[in-house]
Amino acid sequence: MTKILIAGLSMGLLLSAGTAPAGEHDVDFDAGAIRAHVTFLADDLLEGRGSGTRGYDIAARYVASWFANLGLEPAGDGDSYFQAFTTVEEVLVPGSASVSVRKEGRTRRLESPGHYMIGGSYVDADNDVTAPLTFVGFGVRAPEMGYDDLAGLDLDGHVVLMFAGAPAHFPHDIRAYYSSGEVKYRTLADLGVVGAIVVRTREMAEKYSWEDIVRNYAFSGMRWVSPQGEVQGVYPGFEFAVVMSPAGLEALLADEEVSADALYDVAESGSTGSRALGVEVQVERRSTQTLGSTSNVAAILPGTDPDLRHQFVVITAHLDHIGVGPETDGDGIYNGAYDNATGVAIMLEVARALAHADARPARSVLFLAVGAEEKGLLGSDYFADYPTVPMKDIVANVNLDMPLFLYPLADVVAFGAEHSSLESHVEQAAHRAGLKLSPDPMPEEVLFVRSDQYPFVRKGVPAVFFVPGFQSSDPTVDAGRIFTSFLQTHYHKPSDDLSLPVDGPSVEAFTLANYYLIRSIADADERPTWNEGNFFGDKFGGDRPAEETR
Repeated sequence: MTKILIAGLSMGLLLSAGTAPAGEHDVDFDAGAIRAHVTFLADDLLEGRGSGTRGYDIAARYVASWFANLGLEPAGDGDSYFQAFTTVEEVLVPGSASVSVRKEGRTRRLESPGHYMIGGSYVDADNDVTAPLTFVGFGVRAPEMGYDDLAGLDLDGHVVLMFAGAPAHFPHDIRAYYSSGEVKYRTLADLGVVGAIVVRTREMAEKYSWEDIVRNYAFSGMRWVSPQGEVQGVYPGFEFAVVMSPAGLEALLADEEVSADALYDVAESGSTGSRALGVEVQVERRSTQTLGSTSNVAAILPGTDPDLRHQFVVITAHLDHIGVGPETDGDGIYNGAYDNATGVAIMLEVARALAHADARPARSVLFLAVGAEEKGLLGSDYFADYPTVPMKDIVANVNLDMPLFLYPLADVVAFGAEHSSLESHVEQAAHRAGLKLSPDPMPEEVLFVRSDQYPFVRKGVPAVFFVPGFQSSDPTVDAGRIFTSFLQTHYHKPSDDLSLPVDGPSVEAFTLANYYLIRSIADADERPTWNEGNFFGDKFGGDRPAEETR
């Protein structure tokens, strides 16, 4: 008889019928606790847990109270469970933004929101930039691939037109890295580029509508501010990034010899196709900036092995969602039940199981509920730059982000597992939980660089996070269709709330997989290492300590 008691879990409605493999397990989980955590965190009273809001602060205190109840040690500032950090929020002054095209003395003004969207500045009150426009493909310089969209171009003082993402023929890990806006904008700023107009590929546009992009711009942007007063993610001389719709691209190129379709074809071909365009663009806007604060919530379960307890396995789950925004069917609260109240609930229950285990882990486990993930991984990025434990002693990160239990689960995907020795831990954990391990079904989404494990990767820490796969234990269920339908229908919308169904046995299996993974890493004789020749290991892991064993 299984000791796991999650079969009755529900967010709000009845659980779907489903069967996940179960057996004898050496851990007890409390179904009521997981249900209660999700119900509280995704309640309307918390108003979507937006960063810097009262609702988020309540959620943070809730998590801290559970850490204290479990007897975990504070791992925030001083003797606190909270790691506070300063933020700067940008607000675009309504009606102040304009994007115009200039050619041969004629000026055409593009329209927002139909043609483009732009946010405010994190630093400047006023921006007024007029510069020649150059198309630079994906804006990628990847020497490992012998690929360079920027070769031979004089871009000093230019605005660039580029596609989001990276060439599809790149290996998955390299594509993920070069899809990062941070990598692109830093490279462009070093070349003297003053701004960018970013267009999504046809593939991206099919998955997420322009209406979704416009809705996201209803929420202001945010960055963290260092204790020294430096704003994160701001590059001197690089003034703006405009996101442009397909209709906007056609309007931009209306007087040009090159068509929008031709540029889309260039992106799909994998060739660079970079070229100067015969126009100038003018971008104007006015912005205000507001300083605020938010926090991560951190706690430690001390390890039991005297030789390994100074090392840490860090478990992350983002606590925030996007708050209150445009209404859909009369509802403007973006509760984030799956994204990511469920991930936090599972983290709390895994923490309880580890804290109450007959034999605690050998290494210490640091539980980290991060803030401002929805604003650009701010909480995890701040922690990575200002860790409350020595970064050299963090051996691995396991992340929990938006696990979906909408169908009977048969498999999981482990983003990042193939990059390091964590893969063996992942395989064992999935097997013990009765789940298959599947490859990434959505490589084009480059999810490995889009969640809270990535700031740890950039510090050289091997990392992984499980998500439910596209296989169902019920052969009549099209799991992939249900998953992608959630992304199109509920992701970052008010309907990600307590009314969504939850498959209880799938929660059971998924929670088990994460528990076994964390336990395996924490109890292993050797700390995880990057695989020889791995792209991320070679780029970020060079300064990591050598293997330590007991």
